Amino acid sequence: MKINLSKDLLPRHPFVKKYAPNEVPIEIGAVYYRRSNPPQHDWDRDYTVAKEDGHTIFRHWLTWNVAHIAPDTFDWEPFDRQLELSVKHGIKSIIAEHIYEAPDWLYHACPEGRLEYADGSTHSSSMGDSNATGITRMCLDHPEVLKQAQLFLSELSKHYNGNPGLYGYDIWNECSLYDASSMCFCISTQKAFRLWLREKYDDNLNSLREAWRRYSLSCWDDVELPRRVQPFPDTMDMLRFRMDNAIDFMKMRYDTIREYDSKIMIAAHGNAKTFCDLPACGDDYRAGKLCDVYGYTYWYGNKCSPVLAGDMIRIASEGKEYWRAEAIGNADWQNRGGEVPMLEKEVMRDPENIRLDAMITLATGARGFLNPRWRALQDGGLFNSFGWYNLDGSRSARSQQIKDIANWANNPGMKDMWDAMPVRGQVGLLFLTDSQLFCHALYRSTDYYSLSYQGAYEAFLDSNIQADPIFMEHIDDYKLLYLPYPATMTDAETESLKRWVKAGGTLIAEGCFGYFGENGHAYDSQPSRGLAELCGAKQDDVSFAPDMWHELEFLTENGKAGGGVYRQSYTTTTGRAIAWYSDGSVAGVENTYGKGKVRTYGSMLGYGYKLRGVPEYLNVFRSAIHFSGQNPLIRCDCNAGLVSRICADTEGKNVFLWCVNTQSYPQRAIVRIDPETLEVSAVKPLRNSPDAYVNNGLIYADVPGRDATVLRLL
Repeated sequence: MKINLSKDLLPRHPFVKKYAPNEVPIEIGAVYYRRSNPPQHDWDRDYTVAKEDGHTIFRHWLTWNVAHIAPDTFDWEPFDRQLELSVKHGIKSIIAEHIYEAPDWLYHACPEGRLEYADGSTHSSSMGDSNATGITRMCLDHPEVLKQAQLFLSELSKHYNGNPGLYGYDIWNECSLYDASSMCFCISTQKAFRLWLREKYDDNLNSLREAWRRYSLSCWDDVELPRRVQPFPDTMDMLRFRMDNAIDFMKMRYDTIREYDSKIMIAAHGNAKTFCDLPACGDDYRAGKLCDVYGYTYWYGNKCSPVLAGDMIRIASEGKEYWRAEAIGNADWQNRGGEVPMLEKEVMRDPENIRLDAMITLATGARGFLNPRWRALQDGGLFNSFGWYNLDGSRSARSQQIKDIANWANNPGMKDMWDAMPVRGQVGLLFLTDSQLFCHALYRSTDYYSLSYQGAYEAFLDSNIQADPIFMEHIDDYKLLYLPYPATMTDAETESLKRWVKAGGTLIAEGCFGYFGENGHAYDSQPSRGLAELCGAKQDDVSFAPDMWHELEFLTENGKAGGGVYRQSYTTTTGRAIAWYSDGSVAGVENTYGKGKVRTYGSMLGYGYKLRGVPEYLNVFRSAIHFSGQNPLIRCDCNAGLVSRICADTEGKNVFLWCVNTQSYPQRAIVRIDPETLEVSAVKPLRNSPDAYVNNGLIYADVPGRDATVLRLL
């Protein structure tokens, strides 16, 4: 094989399995113990079965409220037993601490520390479905609550320091507050918000007055967290504060445990929902920087492509080992009783879907596949949900599927393959934090932003073009950037993009590019802040009427395209028109700027593709690769639902092709790899398709339904 993988396509970071380097390359496991399930009389037998079936790791939920049973009194006993069993059976254990589930005694001793909701009510202690124990929400901004939480974490770390059964800690389950209803408005949080504002505005109240347009604030104590979400600067600052505050508490957890154990592995896992979850603090990219191993939950609730979820966490992990920390291994019975079948809650009962889920996870670069239940809970609304094993711990068709995957993945002959990671994408799909936050502030939802982002990603995915989900800090690693829903941008972001294009980058921007500033201010001249020169056009007209544009289409030089949310038309200046609405007005403009090139469209192409999925819409996305001066790395045009991906080590010496078939029926994959990048003469099958071959530069391989074929390229 001739290899010409340029440095800009090789994986950005060398993959190093930092912890336990001499053990298996792929961790297979699940959450095992949540006090008090499974029952103690089955523990030893369950560990035996797990070891026989190729499981390598268990995570145990050690919630604050089940261990800190009274002031200065801790009960570690059932978790001590789990670590003893870990040593006995050779299965690594992770303790997942949960300080958001506070002890009942603290709830009653410190009522002013209870979570206060926007309507002024406080959290009532209740039971938690995910662990079938008490769940009491307290505010970590309150000094006494924080003090007790740190005491719990320090005692936990001291107790288990040096324990041979402990592999590490998971310090934040899903790295998110989930939704705005989990945000606190108590006095302590108000004080924390004021301190955050004083730092942001250099302790200058006049600066805050001007920024917020709240001219009668007489002192800092007059400032309050806004209890209504509105498209104004106070809401934007509130959302930014929530994000920073959550990350600060994550850092506190890491630092507190690390103070008593300098060597233990500290992990966390997010929700893989950065594209929609930023208002509730779900920033995987920031959370991934604050731990040693990162991971993610993905299930039907994510409402996005599982490939997007995996790619997002790979980029966020920046070369660290990362895991699929929570997959789904069985149906979910909660809230099911309506007349319409909830098929999304049923799909993971099928072992073949579990296999497909695992193949997608591994193809995107994860080095672990874990389930939220080894065997299911026996109480509460989530009883009998998710587990790979049956409620009594016996094996199932689902567990057999996992055993088969474990045996294949951790076969010693596969080691070279796991040293390879997905190559860098040919497109950087840019997250714009303020655009998502302002979408939430304007519509009380991030849907327009998230659907635009997902649709753009899926359009590239369906064209077998790898698009990497990135932030502004990554742009210099890419030749081509695509900006979904770029309506709100900071001044710094506009300057960075102009610099990047001027130096030779190629930019594709969707509608209302930079229309609003970072606090939601709409500029009177559009595009604003020098973006008109970048785009080579001025705004002719605009309509902010999402209800009007669900079916919006326009014609481009590459065929029909779909839009949605907004409709902006242009008058060209230095650019040339490349797309037109049905009334003849200009819907897209192409321009050169310095050494670079720009295409700007007047609506959200990603949104249009996500909602309608018209195959013709893909031509606009495919044309972007050629517009940027690149050839598509992979062509696989005749296979619907087939995801093909190149993985390589950081030197480009060992290269592999993954073909994942998301359809239920088998397919013959015919893959063309750009001959200027890789000239493949033969292949060696590592999973499925023993008769795969190369002919006239095309790779022919059979891919079973809901499975993957993996080939070493020679």
